[in-house]
Amino acid sequence: MRPLERGSGSCHGLTYLLVVGALILAAVSAGSSDASRQIAVHDVDHESAGTLAIAAEMQITYPARACPGGTPKTVECFERTGTGIVPGLGNVQESYPYFVDDLPVGCDENQVRVLPTTAHLTVPDRGTVEVRVAGTGCLTRTPPLPFHTAEAFVITGGSGRFAGASGGGTLSGVSSGPPSLSGKDTWSGTLLVPGLNFDLTPPTLSGAANKVVRAPKGRKRLRVNFNVTALDDLDGTVAVSCTPKPGSLFKLGRTAVTCSASDTSGNTQTARFTIVVKRG
Repeated sequence: MRPLERGSGSCHGLTYLLVVGALILAAVSAGSSDASRQIAVHDVDHESAGTLAIAAEMQITYPARACPGGTPKTVECFERTGTGIVPGLGNVQESYPYFVDDLPVGCDENQVRVLPTTAHLTVPDRGTVEVRVAGTGCLTRTPPLPFHTAEAFVITGGSGRFAGASGGGTLSGVSSGPPSLSGKDTWSGTLLVPGLNFDLTPPTLSGAANKVVRAPKGRKRLRVNFNVTALDDLDGTVAVSCTPKPGSLFKLGRTAVTCSASDTSGNTQTARFTIVVKRG
């Protein structure tokens, strides 16, 4: 049994997945430049397409799942899911089947391959982006943890607001192995959607100004109120979070306050100011 990510129960089956996976992985081994060439296949007018540079970091888990029928018994099957805030998109949920071949053809005894798969990046109430992830070459999977992967991806389409999506880039994965089976996925690349203007403008904060107050004689702390608001050009008024909160007890001297507000497209604005409490 391998020291990392071992699932319970090997999966049985026919050679179809192995053959298809081997064909795709042969192309992957030629390098990520192949994925770049695939992106050019999409017939997209870049001048009329909204373009978003993706730099998305997702905290993920990948519990073991039942393998599809016909999966070779050397393959472990997991379900990789995660969430993250992506500027221009908002709250994004990722999900995809994650297949690890423990005895891949053409690799050394202590090496594995992550097989090609199809991932979905979903923005609730807005739509889904479909992504083809190319898999890896031979990777050594032994302690120390974590296990790192890097795969090319191509965006093959989408639904809702993301209909006709294209683009591509690199998916970098970090996997902790058992018992937590958690980690991180980082999506880096470009998303193009015909006719879609991505919202990259954060809310505007008002009221974040330095303030001086005087504490009554003998008091070492004073409860201080302030009012910071936020207005977004698409969402209108949005909630503001401040640390410390308005109405908190502030000690004598200077205290830094940080306030931030986010819109539904994942854009955040932050402001800092100082509360000074002086002796009365």
